[in-house]
Amino acid sequence: MNAPNDTPILLDRNSESPLWAQFRDALRLQILQGVLPIGAKLPSEAELGEQFGISRIVVREALADLVRNNLIYKIKGRGAFVAARERDEDFVSTVLGFSDEMERKGRSVRTQVLAQQLRAPTPQEIQALGLTDDTQVVALKRLRSVDGELRLLVDTVVPADLAPGLHRMRLDDRSLYDVLRRQYGVRLVRAERWIDAVLPDAETCELLQLQQPEPLLRIESIAYGANGRRLEYYNALHRCKSSRLHVQTTT
Repeated sequence: MNAPNDTPILLDRNSESPLWAQFRDALRLQILQGVLPIGAKLPSEAELGEQFGISRIVVREALADLVRNNLIYKIKGRGAFVAARERDEDFVSTVLGFSDEMERKGRSVRTQVLAQQLRAPTPQEIQALGLTDDTQVVALKRLRSVDGELRLLVDTVVPADLAPGLHRMRLDDRSLYDVLRRQYGVRLVRAERWIDAVLPDAETCELLQLQQPEPLLRIESIAYGANGRRLEYYNALHRCKSSRLHVQTTT
């Protein structure tokens, strides 16, 4: 089991990161990059421990985390295997951000910021977020891919008073929800979402690299904080030819 450039996995025993997490991350990278293909059988815990000079407890903890994140599965008496990648996407029915949900499933997400500015809100944004005419918003236009496939084009606005300086922050390949939580203490607790099907215009086709127009799912979302304030409004165009949106309901 070697890394993509054929160099062995190296674990830093002087690092603040625990060995099990380092080992998990190394295996995760090999799985995501296809070095360990779908269906591949992993060596036994004893073999892994001997190969990398770590205890079986460390190996077991790393493998358990990979199982929890659906990157591998175990068959009793046969061992651990690399799992097929989940294609269902649950972000529409949770308050997890797109990046957070994809990362939880072990998917590789890239985010390119196409536009990022501080500006006055449009009439639609004023109505969606319950703003006044003199309020400013931080507006983002982002292009997002999953495992190298362009998947999502998103226009997002956040009231500027919630996140001062957000319009100047580097957000490429970062989760907006994570930035809002960590930098500003902003937590989204619920959201309303509306979904319909649309045909993309020429600009959208170019950005998503569509050879020809194909139906996209348009997702409109208003997210709320614990006090009921509207914290985020977005419109997303989702290419779902190779995935499905999954919604779970309860009584």
